[in-house]
Amino acid sequence: MAMEQDAPATTTLGIERWVQFAFIGGALLSFWLLDNLFQDIAEFVALKANMPSPNPTLVTAGSAILSIILVAGLYRNERLNKFAHEVAYELAHVTWPTRKETWSNTIVVFVVSLIAAVILGLFDAAWSAVTDLIY
Repeated sequence: MAMEQDAPATTTLGIERWVQFAFIGGALLSFWLLDNLFQDIAEFVALKANMPSPNPTLVTAGSAILSIILVAGLYRNERLNKFAHEVAYELAHVTWPTRKETWSNTIVVFVVSLIAAVILGLFDAAWSAVTDLIY
């Protein structure tokens, strides 16, 4: 990979760490989604079949196991892993704004939005007056 040749070893280690954190976050998100989905499906099936509800601990354990298998398989996928490393590598080179820059840009967006709202309000009032004359 060309990006490993360009980056120092500490940057590559940091990138690997962030890629692993991203996959762990994906595992947690998939666990939460699968657990909620499987709990709802199990409740629905039990309700329709007039059976007792399944043990929620077993459903959660199954969701955890499936999430770990899913994310481990995705992590081992060479194309996806390379893509995740490339994204992390590019994000490491992003220049993030300072607190002062963020605050000043927020003020600019707020003022421009306020001006646009006033202009659109005036156009709306004028158009309403014109349509009232016509109708």
